[in-house]
Amino acid sequence: MFNFLKYTPPNKKESFDLTFSQKEEKTQNTSMQINVSKSLDENLNNIKKLMHLDVNSDIVIRFFNWNTNKKNIRAFIIFADGIVNRISINQFVLEPAMKMAELKEHVDTAKYFSENIMPQSQVECTDSLNKIADSINFGNVGVFLDGSASGIITDIKTWEHRSISTPLNETVVQGPHEAFNEVLRCNTALVRTSVNNSNLVFENFTFGTQSKTPASLAYIKGIINPKLTNEIRKKLNGFEDDYIFSVFDIEKGIEERNNISIPQVITTERPDKVCRALVEGRAALFLNGSSHALILPSNITDIIASPEDAYLRKPYSVFIKLIRIIAVFLSLLTPGLFLALTRFHTESLLNDMFLSLILERSTIPFSLLTEIIIMEISFELIKEASIRIPGSIGSSLGIVGGLILGQSAVNAGLVSPITIIIVSICGIASFAIPSYSLSFSFRILRFAFIFAGAFLGIVGICSCFVLWLSLILGVSSFGVPFFAPYSPHTAKRALIKNLFMDYSKIPNPSYLKTKRKG
Repeated sequence: MFNFLKYTPPNKKESFDLTFSQKEEKTQNTSMQINVSKSLDENLNNIKKLMHLDVNSDIVIRFFNWNTNKKNIRAFIIFADGIVNRISINQFVLEPAMKMAELKEHVDTAKYFSENIMPQSQVECTDSLNKIADSINFGNVGVFLDGSASGIITDIKTWEHRSISTPLNETVVQGPHEAFNEVLRCNTALVRTSVNNSNLVFENFTFGTQSKTPASLAYIKGIINPKLTNEIRKKLNGFEDDYIFSVFDIEKGIEERNNISIPQVITTERPDKVCRALVEGRAALFLNGSSHALILPSNITDIIASPEDAYLRKPYSVFIKLIRIIAVFLSLLTPGLFLALTRFHTESLLNDMFLSLILERSTIPFSLLTEIIIMEISFELIKEASIRIPGSIGSSLGIVGGLILGQSAVNAGLVSPITIIIVSICGIASFAIPSYSLSFSFRILRFAFIFAGAFLGIVGICSCFVLWLSLILGVSSFGVPFFAPYSPHTAKRALIKNLFMDYSKIPNPSYLKTKRKG
């Protein structure tokens, strides 16, 4: 009756060990380079091993005969189902091969087939079987002919992808409403059609020793500094990761100091922002499978700027930029200054304001520092939760968290109304910063200023601010100082120029040292 209470020893037959034996580990790590053989059967066996066709279910092999005036040549094509256009395979590979064709003596059959039989725009002959296998994973079709020591790679890729839509994170009222998607060539096409310059270059890169993710580095020859492109190539070629799936993985690898919170590279989903950066003399990196591009190099003025600055009238753009600068300081310093004034510098407050604060806090059981920390963490929880849940519920969560819970906390006497006001100002100010990475950085730094103001007052805030400046003033992005043109000083009246410049015209930053005159 009580047998279920008895101890049952584990079954030894079901136990297993995840460690490899030396023979298995050697088998797992080997990646031999295999060349195409003249024997079709040998190529078939080798490609089956490379593509693991004994367990792979989406790789398709189609055998056919190439009809020539000399003889029928056995052949087969191999492709991955779902990422190729089957109609194009029938029209441009199989149908021309199955019709009678003339074949001259003593010619390379693969080269002759690609040049005379296949009416396809992108065709390449190669003797590397590994290269053909890698191209199949990217949506190409491999063609093998009996008696030829070369294989054919033809580009007939097509797969389902998200269409060009409006930007989700960098919305503007005026300006283009196009955003990048996850297809590399679709993104480069958006940039090329807008820039419309024959000097625009898209240099190919491949990231990941295993994933071999294709990427393109865009820049305009004749404008960009050649030393800048050499430095970017040097850093991009230094990646040795097995798998790279996002530009954010590359961003962390090319930053000079990725242990500080300030972002040193611009990430954007807007083609118009990339186009303006290229014309200014910068470079942009696109990665297949990523809907964002990296703009290289960048500095503080680029991160604070918004694409909408170029589409507004000059008074409006200056006003909006001043609002953003105010938002930066409010987001960073408001709670710390409030703590410093109420704990150490009460003489700087008006008497009526100070008496009002005392009356409001007379029934609060927590200290002012604890109160602000609780509200800041609560606000961060609400923001994070509203991002992770579905959009239709996210707005409701913001209302419940911001209004109902806040009002309930005030009525219960747990927090004072002024604390909710201070935390709300910081939250609203952080949303006014265009760069998500920069606003996230300020959200983290805000806690450092809170503790500095709570324990050391204004002196602590000033010391913390100086320490923070000393850290980021030495940061550069591909040779461009992060605070250029302010520090080091590279242009006369740099602050006034950056605030009151006409954003409708393409600037020529002196710190980029471009080839363009003016």
